[in-house]
Amino acid sequence: MMAFVNLVLTRGYAEISVEDIAEEANVGRSTFYMHHKSKLDLLKQSLVRPSSVLSLLVGHNVPPDMLVHQLAHFHEQRRINKPFFSEPIRTVWVKCLAELIAPRLAKLIRQTRAQPLLPAELVATQIAESQIALITNWLLDKPSLKPDAVAEALKAATQANLAALLRVSPGVPLLIVGEKLRVVRA
Repeated sequence: MMAFVNLVLTRGYAEISVEDIAEEANVGRSTFYMHHKSKLDLLKQSLVRPSSVLSLLVGHNVPPDMLVHQLAHFHEQRRINKPFFSEPIRTVWVKCLAELIAPRLAKLIRQTRAQPLLPAELVATQIAESQIALITNWLLDKPSLKPDAVAEALKAATQANLAALLRVSPGVPLLIVGEKLRVVRA
């Protein structure tokens, strides 16, 4: 994973091959394929951890410090990680985040007896796109904003999207009851 990220940051995702990744990691191609299906598969795996905190905004009242910590990391690394905020990686990041949001959204829909305006998969994609767009635009265009303000905006925008797209009865909390807060580590 470290070899992959290093190559993406130095040469760009489109410019590297599985052979390059294996060589950088000092492993054979067959070893690479024992653990990963493709370069795209490895990219998706690299995006799971940073996406996990964002996905929890669906159905949880994420503690501000947890979200601010993740956003502060994005902010500190914004110059180095610029390739992750542009194509083709950005689209893969949205898809990865939407895949993490989808099961959370399904639970929320069942629990609240929501009547979604759109198919749940599209709602998950819309929420993911909104979150990534806010983070990307912040880091590329308005990096002087504090992570606290962006965290508050992410929470508010996610809740507004959920309320608008799920059509739940007024006053119904958009929280998954009884679920413990879990973040994917490494």
